[in-house]
Amino acid sequence: MEDKLEEIIRQYPCQVRSRRRTRGAFLLETDQGLRLLKECSASQARIEFEERVKEQLIRQGNLPVDHTYKNNREEYFTKDNYRNNWVMRQWYAGVECDMKDHPCVMRCAGHLGRLHALLELGGAEKGVYIQKESIRQEMERHNKEMKRVRSYIRGKKQKNEMEICLLEAFDIFYGQACLAQSLLQECGYEELWNKTLAKGLVRHGSYTYHNVLFMGKDIATTNFDKAEIGIQVRDLYDLLRKAMEKNAWHPELGRCLIQTYDRERSMEDSEKTVLYAMLLYPEKYWKLVNFYYNSRKSWMSSKNLEKLLKIRGQEEQRTRFLKEVKGILM
Repeated sequence: MEDKLEEIIRQYPCQVRSRRRTRGAFLLETDQGLRLLKECSASQARIEFEERVKEQLIRQGNLPVDHTYKNNREEYFTKDNYRNNWVMRQWYAGVECDMKDHPCVMRCAGHLGRLHALLELGGAEKGVYIQKESIRQEMERHNKEMKRVRSYIRGKKQKNEMEICLLEAFDIFYGQACLAQSLLQECGYEELWNKTLAKGLVRHGSYTYHNVLFMGKDIATTNFDKAEIGIQVRDLYDLLRKAMEKNAWHPELGRCLIQTYDRERSMEDSEKTVLYAMLLYPEKYWKLVNFYYNSRKSWMSSKNLEKLLKIRGQEEQRTRFLKEVKGILM
C-alpha cells in the first residue's frame, strides 16, 4: 500500500508532509494545504459534471468545495499499479455538523439555500445526470410494493412478531403514503419538473452532516458524487428528516429550518407542497417493508423490529411536527 500511494502522490505537483487514513481515503498535509486522496469508480463524464457544479459554486458564490485536482498529465484520474483510478481533492480542517445542535443545523439549512440559489446550470446540461425517476413515480412504485407485501403477509398462516407489527401499522402509514402521492398529483409537479429541466437546477444528492464541514464562519460542502439535475427541495427534505429524527420531531426546529432555507432561496408554492408530501410520506416504514420482503422471510431481524417499534412510538411526535409545518407549507 505504501509503495502504491507513493507512486500515485508522485504524479501530483505537491509535496506531502504527512498523511493519515480517514473515512475510506487518505488525508494528506501538503505544501499547498490539505488534500484528500481516494479511490474513485466514477466515469470521466461524471467527474467533469461534478467539477462543473463545483466551479459554479466557486465562481458565483466563492463557496468552499472539494475541488478535484488534475495530475501532472492534466488528468483527473491517476491509476495505480492495479489500474484502479484515484483522485486528489481539496480538503478542509473543519468539523461535521452536530445534528442535535440546533444553531448548527440552522446554519446547514441556510447554507443549503445559498447552494441551491447558485446551482442553475442552464439548458445546456439537459440530458446529463438527470434524476432518473420522479418523486411522484417513486411514491407510486413504493405504494404498490407496500400493498404487495401486505397481501403476502396476510396470506401466511404462521406470522412472526415482525409481520404482525407490520400489518398492525399498515393502515396508518399506507394512508399517509396515498395522501402524499395525491398531493403530488394535484400540486403541478410536472410543471415544476419541466422548469427544473429547462433551468438545469442541480441538487447535491447527499446533503448530510458528513458532507458539511464547519470552519469558523465558513462552511465547506463536499462529496458531490450524487449531484444531479433534480427537484432541489429533496435535499432540504433529506436534511429535515434526519434533523427531526435526531431531535424527537421538534416542531419549532422544523419550522425554523424551513424558514431559514426559504430566506436564502424562496420556494415556489409547488415546491412547498412537494416538500410537505415528502415529509408526510412514511419513508422509514416503507424501507422496513422493503427490507423485510427482500430478505429471508424465515428469519426475523430483531434490529429491524426495534426500528419498527421506534417509528410507531414516535408517530405522535411526528404528527405534531407535520401539523406545524403544514401551516407554513400548504
